[in-house]
Amino acid sequence: MAKQPVCLDAVIKEFHAGNLDKAKGLMQKLLQFDANNAEANHLMGVIAHRTGDLVDSLKFIQRSSAIEPDNAIYLNTQGLILRLLGRHGEAIQQLKLAIRLKPDYSDAYNNLGIAFADSDNIVDAEKCYRKALECRPNFPEAMNNLGNILFRAGNRAEALTIYSNAVKAKPDYAEAYSNLGDAFASQNDLKEASKNYQKAVEIAPNWADAFYKLGNCWFRLEDLKRAIYFYRCCLNIDPLHTRCLSNIGAAYEKIGQYEKAAMMIRQALINSPEHLPALKNLGHVLLKLGQPAEAMILLKKAVQAVPTDPDAQYTLGNALLRMEKIQDAMECYRRVRQLQPSAARGFFAPASILLLNGQYDEGWVAYESRFDMPAFKPNIPDIHARLWDGSPLNGRDLLVHVEQGFGDTLQFIRFVPKIASERRGTGGKIKILCEPELYPVIKSIKGYDEIYTLNSGDEIAFDVQIPLLSLPNRFRTKLDTIPCKVPYLKAPESQHCPFVPSQGSKLNTGIAWAGRPTHSDDRYRSIPFAYFMTLFSLSEIVFYSIQSSSASLEAKACFEDGTIIDLKEKMRDFGNTAEIIDQLDLVIACDTAVAHLAGALGKPVWLILPYGSEWRWLIKRTDTPWYPTMRLFRQRICGDWQDVFARVKTALSQLKH
Repeated sequence: MAKQPVCLDAVIKEFHAGNLDKAKGLMQKLLQFDANNAEANHLMGVIAHRTGDLVDSLKFIQRSSAIEPDNAIYLNTQGLILRLLGRHGEAIQQLKLAIRLKPDYSDAYNNLGIAFADSDNIVDAEKCYRKALECRPNFPEAMNNLGNILFRAGNRAEALTIYSNAVKAKPDYAEAYSNLGDAFASQNDLKEASKNYQKAVEIAPNWADAFYKLGNCWFRLEDLKRAIYFYRCCLNIDPLHTRCLSNIGAAYEKIGQYEKAAMMIRQALINSPEHLPALKNLGHVLLKLGQPAEAMILLKKAVQAVPTDPDAQYTLGNALLRMEKIQDAMECYRRVRQLQPSAARGFFAPASILLLNGQYDEGWVAYESRFDMPAFKPNIPDIHARLWDGSPLNGRDLLVHVEQGFGDTLQFIRFVPKIASERRGTGGKIKILCEPELYPVIKSIKGYDEIYTLNSGDEIAFDVQIPLLSLPNRFRTKLDTIPCKVPYLKAPESQHCPFVPSQGSKLNTGIAWAGRPTHSDDRYRSIPFAYFMTLFSLSEIVFYSIQSSSASLEAKACFEDGTIIDLKEKMRDFGNTAEIIDQLDLVIACDTAVAHLAGALGKPVWLILPYGSEWRWLIKRTDTPWYPTMRLFRQRICGDWQDVFARVKTALSQLKH
């Protein structure tokens, strides 16, 4: 009789040591000698499962069950492999047989629960997991699976408790820590969620999804630097992780690194061209990068894939509006309102179109919905409390407080004298709360009684309040009733020598080419300095830079060679800027606060606008009812400044000083 070539114990030893290939080789020799060894066939099936060959695994497991049909362990393993192969009905049948043979078989109950859960039968799944825990109370995998079912059913508080029990029972259980993180995250307890995700990645440092979840947690906590770090950890493990690529792109967008954002999200779409979040995120980023046409193509694809996605509809509307496709944009915004009837943006977004069209009756009313937009940050504790309805004050004190940017303050402060002359009634004080930077010029407005600055710590008593951009609504302002008498602001009186010396017959012209770089529209409204350089060959004009911020560095060479004169050091605040503008003959500027200041001072100002400009400048006009001394030069092709500056240069050459 031939001698058995391999001892089963030797195979088991190699298997438990993790030497699967060696264990498999030894087992093949053993099975050649003894093909009907049920235990050997079962172990061979388990080894095949561990090496990823489920079809081979099932063949060996079925053979072991055929040899010993009443062995519950073999039936349990057979049920497990059938489930992994997607044959849930057969899996459930085999697992029930295993339980019939061994009624206290906790592993079989757990596997049967998973098979039911995979079949969307969460009621029976929950029963099986609870039965597994009756049989073995300290069974961490069954606890974790029960937690998953409870979480799925919406019972998140109990799920959290069950997950907590699972990690107590098995302190190195990374999956349970991750699920516990999910439970905390679902309750917006993001600090606790991050602690559990952190534990998961410490236990399983090669688990990409756990790093991805940790990144998401910090993203929601608005710690974007940390979010990006953990997203990077995920991508180091799995560079093709589509959701992570899309989300790290969103994180880069939030910190203003739009090129990096686009790069990451493009890779997500290379991996998965139909990935909806990536389509939406890249569309949003491309809008920020000044590429609305490309954004529109992606967003249309997203809308076609999921017409009921309000985010895709909203961002598509923004792209269409930027390209001056007004009616198409309005249709998108209407669809957002249908999909999200209670969301503020479905009411706020159409306000831009109505105001752009000069439909001020409806537009100012719709614009009030900005109060409920996440980006709206009032400068008083409760914007809805004691909100002035526009009725005569009759002894009440009114606080008019600024909002949004410097340009908005300069444009809409003109309504303060109108309050004093038309709505004071039998008395009451008008108080202004403004930015400290603008105080030197805002204090020159007529009609107020007291003026305060933001963050001064002053206590301001008032009976009613109104944010500045709600005043057009309170006065039912139309195009022909805009208070447009200029100047309505004055430069501070100064004892300084003139900032701008007389140049004889030459025209003193101030230029400003860039706004605040963090502004959402900065890629559109700010202009590369090189385009202004095309104007400098006009010999009858002396150019002065009234550009603040680091953007003035673009003109350093022109300052050094005397082509233009830099006044940045003399512009310590808006008061100095107003003094300088007062001494100029003309201001040429992009859409920024300097242009508003020049208009409010009644100075000739040429405003250079991008394609699809803001609602305040209306459509296709070369003038504006807001500033009588202002002339508008608009892009006629999206992104094309060359044509605009050719027209500006022609207009300048025709001026007579």
